[in-house]
This record gives sequence, structure tokens and C-alpha cells, in this order.
Amino acid sequence: MEEIKYFVEAAKSAALIGGEVLKENFRKVNRDAIEEKGEKDFVTYVDKTSEERIKEFILKYFPEHEIVGEEEGVSGTISPYKWFIDPLDGTKNFLNGFPIFAVSVGLVYEGEPIAGAVYLPYYDHLYWAGKGLGAFKNGEKIKVKDNDSLKHAGVVYGFPSRSLRDINIYLNIFRDVFYEVGSMRRPGAAAVDICMVAEGIFDGMMEFEMKPWDVAAGMIILKEAGGVYTINGDFYGKFDIFAGNKFVHDFILSTAKRYLEIKV
Repeated sequence: MEEIKYFVEAAKSAALIGGEVLKENFRKVNRDAIEEKGEKDFVTYVDKTSEERIKEFILKYFPEHEIVGEEEGVSGTISPYKWFIDPLDGTKNFLNGFPIFAVSVGLVYEGEPIAGAVYLPYYDHLYWAGKGLGAFKNGEKIKVKDNDSLKHAGVVYGFPSRSLRDINIYLNIFRDVFYEVGSMRRPGAAAVDICMVAEGIFDGMMEFEMKPWDVAAGMIILKEAGGVYTINGDFYGKFDIFAGNKFVHDFILSTAKRYLEIKV
């Protein structure tokens, strides 16, 4: 347990380090500084600098661990301890001046998320959790909403800009969920979405074609807040995630199964 606490403190510090870079540069990035690393997929010196500083910090204290960053890939040594870093989740929001973006730092041991932190610099909100330690936001314990009414449920969602599937699959799932729940929202940053479910702002979440750095930290935060999630696909590759309190999670999952082959 003491080891987990140490990992959590490291994740918190790392997320804050990356967040300072984001704070310093929010609404200051010129268009000519934006690189297109793929279709509708952008990166700037902000993402890269944030990731570099986070990696330096983690490797200083855990040189035997492996780090997987969204921008620079794998660093460190091959290890069952893998840190997944998203130095700027919600890049398009950041570039457009919309303040929903975050730094996500999650530690996975042998495929299981065990510690993580997500920091929203604009709001100075820091979420964190460790296996068996509970989930917290700015020092206050959080938990998922106890709601078993779909008409009062709020669901966050995300579709990929570069969908590998027929987009109609996602539109059909969205439509069927939309007809049943009270509201649906699209903040535009998966790490933020899952933390907002963990603290009870929303009841459920569905995000498609994710990468581990998107939600590794959020997964342990949600679980320690009493939520549940289902991964569809390869966690170390690309996957879908359905999450929430158990009631809303089960509803979203059953709806998705109408259009996707999901093995759980």
C-alpha cells in the first residue's frame, strides 16, 4: 500500500508539471506553430514540452520503469510498470481557446491501472487515485452518482475524428442512447470525461478508438470512485471504453452491443 501511495504522489506531481506548461501557453500558440501529424490530428511544442518534462520527472524517480507517451512513444526500460502519459488531452480544445483540456498520467502494472492523476490546468482541478486508496479531487473524496434513472442520466461521449469504422455505427449508438437518457455532452477530452463521471457530474461515458494514454489514469480514478468500465479491444493498441455507475454503464454497453461485436 505504501508503494501505491508513492506512485500516486509521483503521478500527481508529474501531472502538475505538465500542467504548468499548458497554463503558460494557453491562448498563446500561433497557427504557424501547429503541426499536423495525421489527418485532423494536431500537435504543438506545448504537447511535446509537457511530455518531455513529465518523462524527465518520472525517470528521475523510477529509472527502471517504462514510459509510453502520446507524442514521443516509449522511453525507459521494458518493464511490467508502464506509465502512460497524455501531455495534452484535448489538443483541439486547447488550440481553440476552449478550457476543457488536461494532463493525464497513469501507471499500469501488468495490464492493470494502479495509480493515476488527471490535471485540468485552467480550473486548477487535480484528480487522483491509487488502487485500494479511493479517488479524490483537490483532496476531497469523490464517488460516482447513485442514479438508476435513465431520464435523469447524463452521458458523455466521444467519436474519433479519423474513424476506422463506418461512422454510422457510432451515430446509431449515439441515437439509441440519446433517446433514453436525459442529456448527452461532448467535452472533447476523454481524460476529463471519465473524471467527471467519477465525481458524479455525469452518469456514464462512451468513447471509441481510444489509446491507453487517453484513459489509463481515468480508469483507476473511476474504479476507486465506485464506477465500472468495460474495454472492447486491445488496451495496448486501440479500444472502446464504456463506463459509469453500474446501471448506466450496463445500459450503454447493451446499446453498443446492437452495433458492435463486443467480447467481455
